[in-house]
Amino acid sequence: MRIGVVEGFLSRRYLGFWEAFLRELGVEVLKAQRQTLPLPFCRPVQELLFQVEALKAKGVDYLLLPDLQGGVESEKGGGQCPWLIDLEAALLRYFPGPPPVLKVPADLSQALGRAAEIGQFLTQNPMLAHRALDRTRRLLTPPEPLRNPPGPGPVGVVAQPYLVEDPAFRKEVAEAFAPHGLTPYFADLPPEKLRAEGAKLGLGVVLPTDLELLGQSHYLDRLGRVKALAYISSYTCPPIPGLMRKAARRAHKPRVFLTLGEEWGEALAALRQAVLE
Repeated sequence: MRIGVVEGFLSRRYLGFWEAFLRELGVEVLKAQRQTLPLPFCRPVQELLFQVEALKAKGVDYLLLPDLQGGVESEKGGGQCPWLIDLEAALLRYFPGPPPVLKVPADLSQALGRAAEIGQFLTQNPMLAHRALDRTRRLLTPPEPLRNPPGPGPVGVVAQPYLVEDPAFRKEVAEAFAPHGLTPYFADLPPEKLRAEGAKLGLGVVLPTDLELLGQSHYLDRLGRVKALAYISSYTCPPIPGLMRKAARRAHKPRVFLTLGEEWGEALAALRQAVLE
């Protein structure tokens, strides 16, 4: 049995447990490199499709994908993007003949029952599935938020959670900020607290990832050490910049809107000047 797993789209939250659990079941877990494909999707989706294509070529029996929203549905905000509301459905729509999907919660607090179901399905052996779960149950604790880098001119970064939790994205942002004497500062609260922060804005948003985005803005705006805000979105994802602008209208600090893949120099220079004033 070979199961492919993908990195990105909140994989830092859930993948450690599921990789260990699948291996305890005797399943071969396969990964693929993260690269982009020249397709009209945002970069995280391009990377996802590259991985899926590579895993399909390796002949995986199943593809493990996260449920990003915990079963919550909405037509607002990120709910207008098929990739954010349901990765499996979007793959079936845009990718030719994907491997069969095993969908798992991105939120580990919801993973226990699903793990028991998948373990029994894959092994047809309840005792083996139970032992595997016992050996990996300790990994159901969510990871701690990533640490913020030290440095001058802290600028709060607001972005989709699947970007914020990607170390490669954080490195890219830090390298772009550094020549302007700026340091990115990311919201260092767990997801559930960010969602509570986002709900305080009263914008009628219900998707968990949207609430986390709003929560970043609300939290960073009132954090004393943060001097300004940078709202960063992926291109070709129209709903997210609109959601960011709604959040920014409730903020009080200097702000800038940035898009992955575009030139940031002029905007960051202006933001640096606003920080110094």
